[in-house]
Amino acid sequence: MDWKVRAPLRVDLSGGWTDAPPFTEQHVGALVNFAIDKFQVYDGSEIVCDWLGMGLGTSGAYNVIKAIVEDGLRDREEILMRAYRRELQENVCGMQDMAASTYGGLNYWEFYRDNVYRTPIPVSEEVRRGLQDLAVLVNTGKSRSPRHFFVYANYPYVEPILCKLSEIATRMRDELLSENMFRVRQLVRDTWYWQSRIPTVSTPEIEKLIGMADAGKVCGAGGGGCVLLLFENEKRLEAFKEKFKDVILFKIWERGVETSSGEL
Repeated sequence: MDWKVRAPLRVDLSGGWTDAPPFTEQHVGALVNFAIDKFQVYDGSEIVCDWLGMGLGTSGAYNVIKAIVEDGLRDREEILMRAYRRELQENVCGMQDMAASTYGGLNYWEFYRDNVYRTPIPVSEEVRRGLQDLAVLVNTGKSRSPRHFFVYANYPYVEPILCKLSEIATRMRDELLSENMFRVRQLVRDTWYWQSRIPTVSTPEIEKLIGMADAGKVCGAGGGGCVLLLFENEKRLEAFKEKFKDVILFKIWERGVETSSGEL
């Protein structure tokens, strides 16, 4: 497809929901995510995407493109903040989707009431192998809603869970910087343990899929969409792919949103 602007989607590893109020009004949110080679694309007349409703941050990427095409922005920090304001007009949300799409790569984010701080994590060969070559996405076939009604309507119940997820994300940053993928998989399992304590996030189908991998979690708000699965080695990955033919392969995308004219 010819394109003029393309914005990558993202996979979140840990810390989901800690990027949004009310959590960021009382705590520092912490989150690890990475951009992938699946895109929202502006072709000169419309924005096109084949990945809607899969928990991969499509609405955030959409608003990143809007900030470039309609608002004429070229500075990445300005693009991120404008995209976030656009998203808030339609949806109570956090900033991670727009942040990953704007900057690309593998990042650790800290979210405050009025600020966001980014720590890029180098994608070494060991990290790439663990998060890309020995990983797949599986689409459950059930679209999920980006509006996290339960989380916001039941915040006193969810708050301690989000504190745990934020703590895990900070530990995950450290293990990724140390290239310890065994511990990263453990932390993905810990993330899923706490994430699945939130009603509406898991389903029997999701639990079955995650149980077949060495680590896994739903992408985004859960309840449907894509599940990220990580494997220890090629043998276990290939055995899974024999049972599930329609896995989604991906690569970590390090460039962030870009224009065909090279303005960014």
